[in-house]
Amino acid sequence: MSCFRHLRRAALLLAASAVGCATTPPVPGPRRELVMAYDDARASGPLSFPKDTYESVLRFQLPDGEHQPLRLRFQAEAPGKLEITIYDSTPLETPGTAIRSLTRELAPEDLSDGRDGRWVVEDLEDVKPLKGIVWIGVHRLGGQPSIWASSVVSGQAFVRDNDPSNPMGLLPTKRTPMIRLELAP
Repeated sequence: MSCFRHLRRAALLLAASAVGCATTPPVPGPRRELVMAYDDARASGPLSFPKDTYESVLRFQLPDGEHQPLRLRFQAEAPGKLEITIYDSTPLETPGTAIRSLTRELAPEDLSDGRDGRWVVEDLEDVKPLKGIVWIGVHRLGGQPSIWASSVVSGQAFVRDNDPSNPMGLLPTKRTPMIRLELAP
């Protein structure tokens, strides 16, 4: 008779634990993210801005479909104030309308030596889903900020002068800014 009681108790515990599991929220599955970059993760020197109107722009060709922006990362080399803008693309594949702009004051604790793994991270989850080609532009607003760049000639990095009196268009650069665009597919 005592074996029957133990079996009954085990059955009741098993049933109770099954009910408890039914009310527990499901464990989320693995999350996928797409990290886009054109540099080789080796800082070779800083990228600075000679005038407030100079902008470093990086072209990103996204995979097919819409992708939710998650974060933007870059490595800062010197303090100052930056504006970072995400642009859509024109039919001629140049930076078009600004999708989102954000301002960042780079403090000493944001700075990296290019090898320490320290990144400035900007949250982009409130930005609408992106598709096709997007551009990330960075220019100074104050001080002498700079970001790290690698010696990779990616063919995706450009500089332009946004001064209306200067007709300079996009000029390719021989170094690629260390900027990461993170997306959820």
